[in-house]
Amino acid sequence: MQNLSEHKHAILFANWLRENNYTFHHSPNETFTKFHNVRRKNTLEGVSKGFPDYCIILKRGSLLFIELKKERGKKGGLNGSKISPEQDNWISQLGNLDNVGAYFAHGFEEAKRIVMECENL
Repeated sequence: MQNLSEHKHAILFANWLRENNYTFHHSPNETFTKFHNVRRKNTLEGVSKGFPDYCIILKRGSLLFIELKKERGKKGGLNGSKISPEQDNWISQLGNLDNVGAYFAHGFEEAKRIVMECENL
């Protein structure tokens, strides 16, 4: 699935979560809008920069947060999908909580694998 946009990977992942009966939420991107008033409104309402893309309730009763990135390039590069300091901070802090997993996933297949590993499937 090389060369798919992050958006396409997100659609594939959301569809897979639905097909497998997961309860999940996808957070809007606080800064990814050209409209200043929308960005300001989101910030005022508490949309935090760097918060993970997905919050998933696992079937075993814990929470999983995933920050979805574009698939890695052929040589292991990130294809321009950089991890921001804010994203790194959120994943680190959430991952330190009991019964919570927090990961970066590079593409749909890696996100799916993380869910399956956290479910011990």
